[in-house]
Amino acid sequence: MDHALLVSFLDGKTTPEDFSSLINEEVDACVEGIRSPAKVGYIIVTDGPQTTVTREHMRRLLRCMLDRSVPWQSANYTGDCLMMSEDFQPEDEAVVEAIEFVADDSRPPTVVETQRALAALG
Repeated sequence: MDHALLVSFLDGKTTPEDFSSLINEEVDACVEGIRSPAKVGYIIVTDGPQTTVTREHMRRLLRCMLDRSVPWQSANYTGDCLMMSEDFQPEDEAVVEAIEFVADDSRPPTVVETQRALAALG
């Protein structure tokens, strides 16, 4: 994932549709890797400046999950990128929990679960 693209999306400068389109190939490659016999998907985030992930950033991502403007697998991949990159720092514990929620790939969350995660951000 390109650091600048992720920041642009979180800041609202890149539309959810454009963001999803631009990361689609790498999301598909990651999913394909997980489904392969090796069961390994790769997540690579380019370097960038230290960026604080705010509650508003996570509200945006969760809203995009709710309205499906960013597909779940793309949102999930984005959450993984936020967790794994040393260049993204959560603003507070509520943001940490929201990132963990989005990055949980055990199953797609329900609408109610996503609404609760969004409400937890205040």
